[in-house]
Formats: sequence, structure tokens, C-alpha cells
Amino acid sequence: MIESSTGLRIFAGRTLLDQIQKGNGATAGFDYLRLGLALAVVVWHSVILTSGSLALYQALWSGPFRFLLAAILPMFFALSGFLVTGSLVRTRLHQFAVLRVLRLAPALAVEVTLSALILGVLFTTLPLRDYLTSPELGGYFGNIVGLVHFTLPGVFEHNRVPRVVNSQLWTIPFELECYVSLVIVSLLMGLRHRRVFVALLVLFSLAATAGAVLNNSVSPFAPLQGRVLVVAFLAGVAIHIYRDWIPYSSFIGVGAAVASAVLLQIPDTAYLAALPVAYLTVWIGLMRPPKIPFGDLSYGVYLFHFPVEQTIAHLFPGGACWWQMTLMALPASLLCAWLSWNLVEQPFLSRKKLILARVDRVYSALAELARPILRAGREMALGLPPAAWR
Repeated sequence: MIESSTGLRIFAGRTLLDQIQKGNGATAGFDYLRLGLALAVVVWHSVILTSGSLALYQALWSGPFRFLLAAILPMFFALSGFLVTGSLVRTRLHQFAVLRVLRLAPALAVEVTLSALILGVLFTTLPLRDYLTSPELGGYFGNIVGLVHFTLPGVFEHNRVPRVVNSQLWTIPFELECYVSLVIVSLLMGLRHRRVFVALLVLFSLAATAGAVLNNSVSPFAPLQGRVLVVAFLAGVAIHIYRDWIPYSSFIGVGAAVASAVLLQIPDTAYLAALPVAYLTVWIGLMRPPKIPFGDLSYGVYLFHFPVEQTIAHLFPGGACWWQMTLMALPASLLCAWLSWNLVEQPFLSRKKLILARVDRVYSALAELARPILRAGREMALGLPPAAWR
């Protein structure tokens, strides 16, 4: 559990917790931010898929606006860290794990299955029998459990970025790593020792930065490393557990934006950007615009946009420019996301209380069965005679 709001305030005025309570827990700001970040990913992949140029890819990552590209995914992960920590506080660990599965797995399973059995069947260059019996097709379903495979046999072979069906899924293993890290931290410290948690986070960021600088291990032409996203997630966790102490301030928000831009612009200092990125994300997320009326489409956009864009690239091989690709891909991606939300994601989430109740019953039954075994193990460790084990 997270300690209560007893931290000493060194700033006058509203804290993040005050802003949360003022909005009665509303998350509209986070909803807009999440959708905006997903749309930014669509635009970025439009640029890459219409050019197919490694030179352009490297030029954009090493250019003066690297920080804009580099901010997208860390903000996604920091947002997730802040919000799912609130979910962990309100639930037990096994309930938290079930809720994460309910939020991620159904839509991911649908996207992977549709890509494999409809998109792949339509566009593969292989005979249908060869496609359906290919080990590569079977491996593709590993995406559902975080074993990422980007390709399907014979699909999109002649696109400018050939064969890649779902490059966006490279973040899934790191997202799973984030949740596992949060559970481990909760088990070890219960997030009560927030000073220790933040100190360890800062020390790791400094050590990772020093390692990058000394070993020259980060290419100026490469995107962010996956571990930067995990650190951004944990920075979001840190912001949440200090929400009763950290001010909600436009001055700090602007300062965090500047610090994030500077640190993300330099490849070797990306780890140090985690905390300012997390504050910036939460500062924007706690704004209170009108509620989005059509549901949360961000996850669906993120999941479906890449196959949609590759399909467009396949159907129009003459080559649209990036903004034409974006204009064509956005309506289709939003439609897929809307269908995913209304037919898959929301129906599962609407049943979460029923599902959690059933999981609780199973958990209680297993705990009851395990209790005698654990008691016997403890008594064996204490050297008690077998008669005492019963």
C-alpha cells in the first residue's frame, strides 16, 4: 500500500493530489493526451513507411527535433505508470494482474488474429496451404503473450518497408516488464518506502547514463532504448506516490517540458529525462477538458494503425507522401479502434467486477489449500517432529 498524505509540503498551493481531488478523479486530460500520443505514432510511421529510407530514419533521429520523436513513448509509459499505480493501490496484487490482462490482452489477441488470418491470407504471395502451415504463422500468435514477431510469411514483401506487419508491438515486452517491476517493488517494499524507491530510481538513471557515456553505447542515429521506457514508467509511479507532496504548477510544467526536450535531444541523457517527462505528462493529464464522448480509442489506434498503413502502402505502390498516408490511414485506424473499443475492450472491462469476483473465489480456494503445506514447511524449517506438522 502507498503511505497516506502525510508528507511535508515545502511549496504552498495545490499539489497533484489536490488537483486530482478537485477533478473528482476525472481522467479526461489523460484520455486526450493518450489519444494525441497514439496519433503522433501514426504520423511518425507514415513518414517511415512512405519513404522506406534508412538514411531519412537516421537523419530524423539525429536531427534538431529528435526530442519530439523521443518524447512520444516515454510519455505513454509515464502516463501508464502514474495511472496503473492508482489501480494497484485500490486492489490486491492478483486483482491488479487480472485487470492488466483484461485491459491489454483481448484487443491484442483480436488484432493479432485478424492480421494473421485475414490480412495475411489476402496479401501473402505464398500458396494458401503453404501460408497456413508455415511455422512463421504459428510464431506470429506469440505476440498475444509478448513473444514479438513482426512478420507473416509472404506478406508485404514488396512494400518500401518489406515484410513488417506490426512493428508497433516492439513495446509490448517492455510494458509487461513494467508491470512485473511494479509488482516486485510492491511485494518488496509495498511502495511505503517512497524515499527509497525514488532514490533507487535516481541512482539507476545516473548509473545508466554514466554507462552510456563511458561505453559510447547509444548511437546518435538510433531511437530510444527499451529500458528508457521502463524507467519512464517507474518515474510515473514515483510521481504518483509523491502526489500529495509535488506541486501542481504551470511553472514547473513548463520547466519540465524544457528539461525533457534538452535531455531527450541528447541520446546519452535519455534516462535522466524520465522524471521531467513524467511530471510533464501528469501535469498535462490532470488538466480538465471535456470528456471524450466516443470512448478510449488510443490503444486501438496504437494496435491497428501499422497494419492499416502497410495495407495502404501495398495497395498504392506508386507511393503516397507521408501526409497523404496519414490522411488515408487515420480514418481506417480510428474506425478499427472504435470497433475494438465497442466490441472487444469495453465489453471485457464492463465485466471486470464479475471476473474479479470469480478470480477472488479461486484465489481464496487456492490459498486455503496451500495453507497446510506452508504451515508444514515452516515447521519443518524449525525442526519440529512430523507429528507437529498436522
